[in-house]
Amino acid sequence: MERTSIQNMCIILLIMLGTTVTQASAEVFTVDSNGGGNFASIQNAVDNAHSGDTVMVNPGVYRENVAVNKELTILSNPALSDNDTNRTYVIGAVSKNDVFDVSSNNVKIDGFYIIGGRSGVEREEIGIDLEGVENCSLSNNAIVLNDVGISLNGSKSNYLDSNVVSLGDKGITLIDSDGNILSNNTVTTNSDGISLNNSLNNTLISNIADANTIGVYLGMSRGNIFTYNTIMRNLYGINGEAAKSNFMVNNSLYLNSIGINLIGSSENSIYENQFANFFDAVDDGKNIWNSTSKGNFWQNYTGQDADGNGIGDTPYVINQMTESIDYMPLMSTNKTENVSGDTSDNTGGNST
Repeated sequence: MERTSIQNMCIILLIMLGTTVTQASAEVFTVDSNGGGNFASIQNAVDNAHSGDTVMVNPGVYRENVAVNKELTILSNPALSDNDTNRTYVIGAVSKNDVFDVSSNNVKIDGFYIIGGRSGVEREEIGIDLEGVENCSLSNNAIVLNDVGISLNGSKSNYLDSNVVSLGDKGITLIDSDGNILSNNTVTTNSDGISLNNSLNNTLISNIADANTIGVYLGMSRGNIFTYNTIMRNLYGINGEAAKSNFMVNNSLYLNSIGINLIGSSENSIYENQFANFFDAVDDGKNIWNSTSKGNFWQNYTGQDADGNGIGDTPYVINQMTESIDYMPLMSTNKTENVSGDTSDNTGGNST
Protein backbone atom coordinates (compact mmCIF):
# COMPACT_ATOMS: atom_id res chain seq x y z
CA MET A 1 0.00 0.00 0.00
CA GLU A 2 2.83 2.39 0.85
CA ARG A 3 4.55 1.68 -2.47
CA THR A 4 1.29 2.41 -4.34
CA SER A 5 0.93 5.75 -2.56
CA ILE A 6 4.47 6.73 -3.47
CA GLN A 7 3.85 5.81 -7.10
CA ASN A 8 0.66 7.87 -7.15
CA MET A 9 2.47 10.84 -5.67
CA CYS A 10 5.19 10.55 -8.35
CA ILE A 11 2.58 10.45 -11.10
CA ILE A 12 0.86 13.53 -9.71
CA LEU A 13 4.21 15.33 -9.45
CA LEU A 14 5.06 14.50 -13.08
CA ILE A 15 1.67 15.76 -14.22
CA MET A 16 2.20 19.00 -12.27
CA LEU A 17 5.68 19.44 -13.78
CA GLY A 18 4.31 18.81 -17.26
CA THR A 19 1.62 21.40 -16.71
CA THR A 20 4.20 23.91 -15.48
CA VAL A 21 6.41 23.34 -18.53
CA THR A 22 3.42 23.75 -20.83
CA GLN A 23 2.40 26.99 -19.14
CA ALA A 24 5.97 28.30 -19.29
CA SER A 25 6.45 27.50 -22.99
CA ALA A 26 6.70 30.39 -25.41
CA GLU A 27 3.50 31.77 -26.88
CA VAL A 28 2.70 33.51 -30.16
CA PHE A 29 0.47 36.58 -30.02
CA THR A 30 -1.02 37.91 -33.24
CA VAL A 31 -1.57 41.59 -33.91
CA ASP A 32 -4.03 42.79 -36.53
CA SER A 33 -4.93 46.43 -37.06
CA ASN A 34 -8.39 45.36 -38.23
CA GLY A 35 -9.11 43.43 -35.03
CA GLY A 36 -8.53 39.95 -36.38
CA GLY A 37 -5.74 39.03 -33.95
CA ASN A 38 -5.16 38.78 -30.24
CA PHE A 39 -4.43 42.49 -30.12
CA ALA A 40 -4.98 45.52 -32.34
CA SER A 41 -1.71 47.26 -31.39
CA ILE A 42 1.87 46.08 -31.16
CA GLN A 43 2.41 47.77 -27.81
CA ASN A 44 -0.54 45.95 -26.24
CA ALA A 45 0.88 42.64 -27.43
CA VAL A 46 4.32 43.52 -26.04
CA ASP A 47 2.83 44.52 -22.69
CA ASN A 48 0.96 41.22 -22.37
CA ALA A 49 3.72 38.96 -23.64
CA HIS A 50 6.40 37.28 -21.54
CA SER A 51 10.10 36.92 -22.25
CA GLY A 52 10.62 34.34 -24.97
CA ASP A 53 7.26 34.96 -26.65
CA THR A 54 6.70 35.96 -30.28
CA VAL A 55 4.59 38.89 -31.43
CA MET A 56 3.37 38.20 -34.98
CA VAL A 57 2.11 41.35 -36.69
CA ASN A 58 -0.20 41.12 -39.70
CA PRO A 59 0.15 43.63 -42.58
CA GLY A 60 -1.47 46.99 -41.98
CA VAL A 61 -0.72 50.46 -40.66
CA TYR A 62 0.14 50.83 -36.97
CA ARG A 63 0.46 54.39 -35.69
CA GLU A 64 2.31 53.95 -32.43
CA ASN A 65 5.61 54.12 -30.60
CA VAL A 66 6.65 50.73 -29.25
CA ALA A 67 8.71 50.26 -26.07
CA VAL A 68 10.26 46.79 -25.82
CA ASN A 69 11.53 45.94 -22.33
CA LYS A 70 11.53 42.14 -22.46
CA GLU A 71 13.12 39.44 -24.61
CA LEU A 72 10.73 39.10 -27.54
CA THR A 73 10.66 38.21 -31.22
CA ILE A 74 8.58 40.78 -33.09
CA LEU A 75 7.87 39.73 -36.68
CA SER A 76 5.92 41.04 -39.61
CA ASN A 77 3.85 37.98 -40.51
CA PRO A 78 5.91 36.34 -43.31
CA ALA A 79 2.96 34.30 -44.54
CA LEU A 80 0.95 37.44 -45.28
CA SER A 81 3.71 39.94 -46.15
CA ASP A 82 4.70 38.25 -49.40
CA ASN A 83 4.28 41.14 -51.84
CA ASP A 84 4.41 44.92 -52.10
CA THR A 85 0.70 45.34 -51.38
CA ASN A 86 0.89 43.54 -48.04
CA ARG A 87 3.32 45.53 -45.95
CA THR A 88 3.47 46.11 -42.24
CA TYR A 89 3.95 49.81 -41.49
CA VAL A 90 4.80 51.19 -38.08
CA ILE A 91 4.49 54.99 -38.07
CA GLY A 92 5.60 56.89 -35.01
CA ALA A 93 2.60 58.52 -33.34
CA VAL A 94 4.72 60.94 -31.28
CA SER A 95 7.44 62.52 -33.39
CA LYS A 96 9.83 63.20 -30.51
CA ASN A 97 9.76 59.55 -29.37
CA ASP A 98 11.53 56.58 -30.94
CA VAL A 99 9.39 54.32 -33.09
CA PHE A 100 10.92 51.19 -31.51
CA ASP A 101 12.68 51.75 -28.17
CA VAL A 102 14.51 48.55 -27.18
CA SER A 103 15.89 48.25 -23.64
CA SER A 104 16.12 44.45 -23.31
CA ASN A 105 18.67 41.91 -24.53
CA ASN A 106 17.77 39.22 -27.08
CA VAL A 107 15.11 41.16 -28.98
CA LYS A 108 14.46 40.38 -32.64
CA ILE A 109 12.65 42.82 -34.97
CA ASP A 110 12.12 41.60 -38.52
CA GLY A 111 10.28 42.72 -41.63
CA PHE A 112 8.78 46.13 -40.84
CA TYR A 113 8.45 49.42 -42.70
CA ILE A 114 9.30 51.95 -40.02
CA ILE A 115 8.49 55.60 -40.60
CA GLY A 116 9.33 58.34 -38.14
CA GLY A 117 9.09 62.06 -38.28
CA ARG A 118 11.87 64.58 -38.04
CA SER A 119 11.44 65.74 -34.45
CA GLY A 120 12.96 69.20 -34.75
CA VAL A 121 13.82 69.04 -31.04
CA GLU A 122 17.08 68.62 -29.16
CA ARG A 123 16.68 64.86 -28.71
CA GLU A 124 16.89 62.99 -31.99
CA GLU A 125 14.01 60.70 -32.90
CA ILE A 126 15.16 57.17 -33.80
CA GLY A 127 13.54 54.47 -35.90
CA ILE A 128 14.97 51.58 -33.83
CA ASP A 129 16.94 52.47 -30.71
CA LEU A 130 19.10 49.82 -28.99
CA GLU A 131 20.17 51.27 -25.66
CA GLY A 132 22.64 49.30 -23.53
CA VAL A 133 21.60 45.91 -24.90
CA GLU A 134 23.21 42.72 -26.22
CA ASN A 135 22.39 39.98 -28.74
CA CYS A 136 19.54 41.78 -30.47
CA SER A 137 18.78 41.13 -34.14
CA LEU A 138 17.36 43.66 -36.61
CA SER A 139 16.73 42.31 -40.09
CA ASN A 140 14.77 43.00 -43.28
CA ASN A 141 13.43 46.35 -42.09
CA ALA A 142 12.97 49.49 -44.21
CA ILE A 143 13.46 52.61 -42.09
CA VAL A 144 12.79 56.07 -43.52
CA LEU A 145 12.28 59.67 -42.47
CA ASN A 146 13.89 59.49 -39.05
CA ASP A 147 16.47 61.72 -37.40
CA VAL A 148 18.41 58.48 -36.88
CA GLY A 149 17.39 55.25 -38.60
CA ILE A 150 19.05 52.72 -36.27
CA SER A 151 21.00 53.69 -33.17
CA LEU A 152 23.20 51.52 -30.97
CA ASN A 153 24.31 53.25 -27.79
CA GLY A 154 26.42 51.34 -25.32
CA SER A 155 25.33 48.11 -27.01
CA LYS A 156 27.39 45.10 -28.02
CA SER A 157 27.18 41.81 -29.92
CA ASN A 158 24.07 42.78 -31.88
CA TYR A 159 23.28 41.80 -35.48
CA LEU A 160 21.96 44.14 -38.17
CA ASP A 161 21.29 42.40 -41.47
CA SER A 162 19.53 43.36 -44.72
CA ASN A 163 17.97 46.60 -43.50
CA VAL A 164 17.39 49.64 -45.73
CA VAL A 165 17.78 53.04 -44.07
CA SER A 166 17.11 56.21 -46.04
CA LEU A 167 15.94 59.82 -46.08
CA GLY A 168 17.22 60.63 -42.60
CA ASP A 169 19.92 62.65 -40.92
CA LYS A 170 21.93 59.65 -39.73
CA GLY A 171 21.37 56.19 -41.18
CA ILE A 172 22.97 53.71 -38.75
CA THR A 173 24.85 55.09 -35.75
CA LEU A 174 27.03 53.26 -33.23
CA ILE A 175 28.08 55.12 -30.08
CA ASP A 176 30.30 53.43 -27.50
CA SER A 177 29.22 50.11 -29.01
CA ASP A 178 31.52 47.14 -29.51
CA GLY A 179 31.53 43.79 -31.27
CA ASN A 180 28.44 44.31 -33.43
CA ILE A 181 28.00 42.84 -36.92
CA LEU A 182 26.44 44.88 -39.75
CA SER A 183 25.88 42.94 -42.97
CA ASN A 184 23.98 43.46 -46.23
CA ASN A 185 22.45 46.75 -45.10
CA THR A 186 21.79 49.64 -47.49
CA VAL A 187 22.04 53.24 -46.29
CA THR A 188 21.10 55.80 -48.90
CA THR A 189 20.24 59.49 -49.11
CA ASN A 190 21.16 60.37 -45.52
CA SER A 191 23.55 62.95 -44.16
CA ASP A 192 25.70 60.26 -42.54
CA GLY A 193 25.27 56.72 -43.84
CA ILE A 194 26.97 54.56 -41.18
CA SER A 195 28.67 56.27 -38.23
CA LEU A 196 30.98 54.67 -35.67
CA ASN A 197 31.76 56.89 -32.71
CA ASN A 198 34.19 55.68 -30.04
CA SER A 199 33.26 52.12 -31.01
CA LEU A 200 35.55 49.09 -31.10
CA ASN A 201 35.85 45.77 -32.94
CA ASN A 202 32.70 45.97 -35.04
CA THR A 203 32.45 44.17 -38.39
CA LEU A 204 30.86 45.73 -41.48
CA ILE A 205 30.52 43.31 -44.37
CA SER A 206 28.71 43.59 -47.73
CA ASN A 207 26.88 46.83 -46.90
CA ILE A 208 26.01 49.54 -49.43
CA ALA A 209 26.42 53.23 -48.63
CA ASP A 210 25.04 55.20 -51.57
CA ALA A 211 24.30 58.90 -52.13
CA ASN A 212 24.92 60.14 -48.58
CA THR A 213 26.99 63.11 -47.56
CA ILE A 214 29.34 60.74 -45.71
CA GLY A 215 29.12 57.06 -46.58
CA VAL A 216 30.96 55.75 -43.51
CA TYR A 217 32.18 57.90 -40.63
CA LEU A 218 34.85 56.74 -38.18
CA GLY A 219 35.30 58.99 -35.16
CA MET A 220 37.78 57.85 -32.50
CA SER A 221 37.00 54.22 -33.33
CA ARG A 222 39.45 51.33 -33.32
CA GLY A 223 39.80 47.75 -34.43
CA ASN A 224 36.81 47.74 -36.75
CA ILE A 225 36.78 45.58 -39.89
CA PHE A 226 35.31 46.77 -43.19
CA THR A 227 35.18 44.27 -46.02
CA TYR A 228 33.25 43.74 -49.26
CA ASN A 229 31.29 46.96 -48.81
CA THR A 230 30.21 49.14 -51.74
CA ILE A 231 30.59 52.84 -51.01
CA MET A 232 29.50 55.04 -53.87
CA ARG A 233 28.21 58.48 -54.89
CA ASN A 234 28.86 60.07 -51.50
CA LEU A 235 30.64 63.35 -50.88
CA TYR A 236 33.05 61.42 -48.65
CA GLY A 237 33.17 57.65 -49.07
CA ILE A 238 34.93 56.91 -45.77
CA ASN A 239 35.71 59.82 -43.46
CA GLY A 240 37.99 59.02 -40.53
CA GLU A 241 38.82 61.39 -37.69
CA ALA A 242 41.17 60.16 -34.97
CA ALA A 243 40.50 56.62 -36.20
CA LYS A 244 43.14 54.03 -35.41
CA SER A 245 43.96 50.41 -36.23
CA ASN A 246 40.93 49.74 -38.40
CA PHE A 247 41.04 47.29 -41.33
CA MET A 248 39.56 48.21 -44.72
CA VAL A 249 39.95 45.30 -47.13
CA ASN A 250 38.22 44.35 -50.40
CA ASN A 251 35.85 47.30 -50.53
CA SER A 252 34.65 49.11 -53.65
CA LEU A 253 34.72 52.90 -53.53
CA TYR A 254 33.19 54.42 -56.66
CA LEU A 255 32.11 57.89 -57.78
CA ASN A 256 32.65 59.58 -54.43
CA SER A 257 34.06 63.09 -54.37
CA ILE A 258 36.73 61.75 -52.01
CA GLY A 259 37.08 58.00 -51.62
CA ILE A 260 38.83 57.85 -48.24
CA ASN A 261 39.56 60.93 -46.13
CA LEU A 262 41.74 60.26 -43.06
CA ILE A 263 42.30 63.19 -40.72
CA GLY A 264 44.37 62.74 -37.56
CA SER A 265 44.17 58.99 -38.07
CA SER A 266 46.93 56.39 -37.91
CA GLU A 267 47.79 52.70 -38.17
CA ASN A 268 44.75 51.89 -40.28
CA SER A 269 45.33 49.12 -42.83
CA ILE A 270 43.86 49.71 -46.29
CA TYR A 271 44.46 47.18 -49.07
CA GLU A 272 42.83 45.20 -51.87
CA ASN A 273 40.21 47.92 -52.30
CA GLN A 274 39.06 49.34 -55.63
CA PHE A 275 39.16 53.13 -55.99
CA ALA A 276 37.46 55.04 -58.79
CA ASN A 277 36.54 58.48 -57.47
CA PHE A 278 37.05 62.11 -58.35
CA PHE A 279 39.79 62.17 -55.72
CA ASP A 280 40.70 58.76 -54.37
CA ALA A 281 42.43 59.33 -51.03
CA VAL A 282 43.51 61.97 -48.53
CA ASP A 283 45.76 61.02 -45.63
CA ASP A 284 47.53 63.39 -43.25
CA GLY A 285 48.65 60.62 -40.87
CA LYS A 286 50.64 57.42 -40.97
CA ASN A 287 48.43 54.68 -42.34
CA ILE A 288 49.24 51.42 -44.13
CA TRP A 289 48.13 51.25 -47.77
CA ASN A 290 49.24 47.73 -48.70
CA SER A 291 49.69 44.30 -47.16
CA THR A 292 52.89 42.32 -47.56
CA SER A 293 51.72 41.16 -50.98
CA LYS A 294 49.01 43.49 -52.34
CA GLY A 295 47.96 47.09 -52.37
CA ASN A 296 44.86 48.70 -53.88
CA PHE A 297 43.54 49.21 -57.39
CA TRP A 298 43.62 52.92 -58.29
CA GLN A 299 41.71 53.87 -61.42
CA ASN A 300 44.14 56.70 -62.26
CA TYR A 301 47.34 54.74 -61.74
CA THR A 302 49.36 54.70 -64.95
CA GLY A 303 52.44 52.81 -63.89
CA GLN A 304 53.70 49.74 -65.69
CA ASP A 305 53.86 46.06 -64.75
CA ALA A 306 56.94 44.89 -66.64
CA ASP A 307 57.18 41.48 -64.95
CA GLY A 308 53.45 40.77 -65.28
CA ASN A 309 52.92 39.88 -61.62
CA GLY A 310 49.83 42.08 -61.28
CA ILE A 311 51.65 44.64 -59.09
CA GLY A 312 52.65 48.05 -60.42
CA ASP A 313 56.38 48.66 -60.72
CA THR A 314 56.18 52.11 -59.15
CA PRO A 315 54.40 53.12 -55.92
CA TYR A 316 51.15 55.06 -55.77
CA VAL A 317 51.68 58.14 -53.62
CA ILE A 318 48.83 59.43 -51.48
CA ASN A 319 50.87 61.88 -49.39
CA GLN A 320 54.64 62.02 -49.81
CA MET A 321 55.10 64.19 -46.71
CA THR A 322 53.56 61.63 -44.35
CA GLU A 323 54.88 58.66 -46.34
CA SER A 324 51.34 57.56 -47.10
CA ILE A 325 52.20 55.34 -50.03
CA ASP A 326 50.81 52.21 -51.66
CA TYR A 327 53.97 50.30 -52.52
CA MET A 328 52.12 47.48 -54.27
CA PRO A 329 49.36 49.04 -56.40
CA LEU A 330 47.21 46.47 -58.16
CA MET A 331 47.03 46.44 -61.95
CA SER A 332 43.87 45.85 -64.00
CA THR A 333 43.40 44.31 -67.42
CA ASN A 334 40.63 46.81 -68.21
CA LYS A 335 41.68 50.38 -67.57
CA THR A 336 40.29 51.93 -70.72
CA GLU A 337 37.33 53.53 -68.94
CA ASN A 338 37.94 56.10 -66.22
CA VAL A 339 34.90 55.69 -63.97
CA SER A 340 35.24 58.90 -61.99
CA GLY A 341 35.85 61.11 -65.01
CA ASP A 342 39.34 62.06 -63.84
CA THR A 343 41.53 62.07 -66.94
CA SER A 344 44.80 62.92 -65.21
CA ASP A 345 47.81 60.85 -66.26
CA ASN A 346 50.06 60.48 -63.24
CA THR A 347 52.05 57.52 -62.02
CA GLY A 348 51.72 58.77 -58.46
CA GLY A 349 48.45 59.46 -56.77
CA ASN A 350 47.06 62.26 -54.69
CA SER A 351 50.36 63.50 -53.37
CA THR A 352 50.45 66.73 -51.43
